[in-house]
Amino acid sequence: MNVPTANQKRLVIVGATGMVGEYALRYALEESAVGTVASIGRRKIGISHPKLKEVLHPDFADCSALGEALSAHDAAIFCLGAYTRAVTDTELRTITVDYTSPSFVAVVQSADLRHHHDGPHFRRLNRSWLW
Repeated sequence: MNVPTANQKRLVIVGATGMVGEYALRYALEESAVGTVASIGRRKIGISHPKLKEVLHPDFADCSALGEALSAHDAAIFCLGAYTRAVTDTELRTITVDYTSPSFVAVVQSADLRHHHDGPHFRRLNRSWLW
């Protein structure tokens, strides 16, 4: 894995196998300002890159084991989601609503994300909004 220089950022991307997450991952790997990318997802990405560390986490209903994977990073981008017709309505709600609410946000807030002047950087992305 790549060792970032002092000016390069350490980034976490959750859900890098989907449409939005794949784009965020490609951009981060090509961006010289990003030194390392930790990808956390339910499925393997299927690529290898010196900046990339992949963490498989099949059950986002329990995010307690993710603290170490999130530590010592500058920012986290949450892109976990599912396509509307690819899963049942129940699965869609579980993935796009339940997985994103308190458990993951609590892990991110308690993890050792590097603090900047306005606190740790956490962004949640999907096809229609940025939060």
